[in-house]
Amino acid sequence: MRNKNILFLTPTDDSQYLNFFARELRKHVGDLHVLNVVRYFFSNGPERTEQHVRDLITDKKIGIIFFSPFATSHELSVEFYASLKGKVKTVLWMFDDEMYFDSYSKYYGQIADLVVTNDYFSAFGYEKIGIPSVYFMACFSRETYFPVETSKDIDVCFLGNCKKSDRMEYVNFLKENGVSVETFGVGSKNGPVEESKISEIFSRSKINLDFTKPELSWANQKELLVNRARVAKGRWIEIALTKSFCLTEYAPSTNICFEIGKEIDVFYNKEELLEKARFYLANGGKRAEIAENAYKRALADHESETGISKILKKVEELLEKSGGQKKDSDEIYLSRNFKASSITMLTFSMLVLLKNGKLFYALELFSKLFKYGNFIFFRGFFGGLILSGKNIYAKIASQHGPDPLS
Repeated sequence: MRNKNILFLTPTDDSQYLNFFARELRKHVGDLHVLNVVRYFFSNGPERTEQHVRDLITDKKIGIIFFSPFATSHELSVEFYASLKGKVKTVLWMFDDEMYFDSYSKYYGQIADLVVTNDYFSAFGYEKIGIPSVYFMACFSRETYFPVETSKDIDVCFLGNCKKSDRMEYVNFLKENGVSVETFGVGSKNGPVEESKISEIFSRSKINLDFTKPELSWANQKELLVNRARVAKGRWIEIALTKSFCLTEYAPSTNICFEIGKEIDVFYNKEELLEKARFYLANGGKRAEIAENAYKRALADHESETGISKILKKVEELLEKSGGQKKDSDEIYLSRNFKASSITMLTFSMLVLLKNGKLFYALELFSKLFKYGNFIFFRGFFGGLILSGKNIYAKIASQHGPDPLS
């Protein structure tokens, strides 16, 4: 894509991975322009945001748009992206499809020329409904994650958000059965750590744990079956790039990224976790062999210098191929739940605009809340009011400590 001008639309400047991804993209494309859609939206309103994107396409001679929204991002609508057909190629690049394919991604995906998904099984979901897709889990830089020569003074380590799902139940089960475990991250014994310290922590650890259960958020709270999903995430790659051993909770796509028993190992429940933790603590040679194999695999497939180049080449090939294909229909299909979620988030955004003194832009956005009819408006509008109320309560609670009645 050396001769392509790319517009990368993001929902935030604070995502470590999206910022890293943008930096890596710059090395492989003709010219990259990054726009924080959410920030521009709250400064300039909905109409100017859409016009700004159109102007960028023209002024910067954009050939391809990559957009990587959060599942709460409705600042640019499905209909807006559909209006860009014929003017520019659009690629939806999703990093949380295992969580949001059914509630969000597939609706935006239907208007894209191509979808890049981090979830192996979602790729088949897109193909099933006629959306070209390619699977790309993640990649990381070996300048950030690398082996550190140090003593293995940590038996078992978990680095991550300890408040999510049932992670601490597993950690505490190991501790109750005599296994020494150190935790790092949100809600952990050792607290959050700087990125510069992560490689050292992985390298110090004989066993690095990973968990694959997702956690419902506001954006997918109605998709209760997501609770049954087990999700492959990029933590495996980070650990592998430090030439360290990873023992992970099983996910169906594990073998797509790393070979079980050769490059990674898995557990299905607490009892198996305890059994395998004891085995690998007693068998350092086997741990080192698996870690070495994972390191080689990560360098070949998941290191940013090679990984980004490979996926961009694949994207370019698929875009050229799809360019000669005609779709049966350009009709847009949106479920009632998706429409209501969209109006809910736009209502929330309208209230933020009001709070920030942007009355004109708030009124401009209010007029868009009726685009799916009165029934969807009332359902989504009151959802937005409830969401705003919960957000205000959460901020008050964080300032005054836990609810004494909880």
